[in-house]
Amino acid sequence: MLQRLSNTTFLLFSRAMSDHPDIVQAFFSLHLAALRAHPQIVYRAESNCKAVLRAAMTAITMQEYHTVKEVSRWLVEFVGHMTLSPTVEEAVTSQFNFLVTELLRGIGTASPSSTVEFLGDIFTPLSSLCSDQLRESLKVTLATENFPTKHISLESKESFVGALLKNCHSKRKLKVVIKEFSLECRGYNSKHSVR
Repeated sequence: MLQRLSNTTFLLFSRAMSDHPDIVQAFFSLHLAALRAHPQIVYRAESNCKAVLRAAMTAITMQEYHTVKEVSRWLVEFVGHMTLSPTVEEAVTSQFNFLVTELLRGIGTASPSSTVEFLGDIFTPLSSLCSDQLRESLKVTLATENFPTKHISLESKESFVGALLKNCHSKRKLKVVIKEFSLECRGYNSKHSVR
């Protein structure tokens, strides 16, 4: 039933996901509840977890606070299940670089600044479960000139990668690192640093 509901919702999303933030929020709330209560549904090989992950990566750059918060909560939980399910692990690893790129775009400027802390939370399970892949993906993605914005220098990007990887296990410090990076990407210079 969850798969049929998801497939119907994907048809709506394919037309105009950004026009339906309430449906996106409810969709990920439902998927979060299902993942927590009955993870075996998601773990099945025939599940559509790759499509749900792709929808989540698109939704994290939406402009609605509650929608981005719910999608981020689902992503944290989903990524955390990588060690429990080959299906989830394959979905995340196959989309890893795109996920990191979209997180950085969202933190940079694409998502509202009020949602940056939720996006930052996704780095915690990514770091603990795929630290080498995360390090490499961050370096490659941030090596792109003017990404995520023209306001941030290569030196600041390198400093961010080091600070993020160092502080991923401290939620408080991670929030500060993510917020500083976001502010700098948005054209504000931060004088204080947790690095």
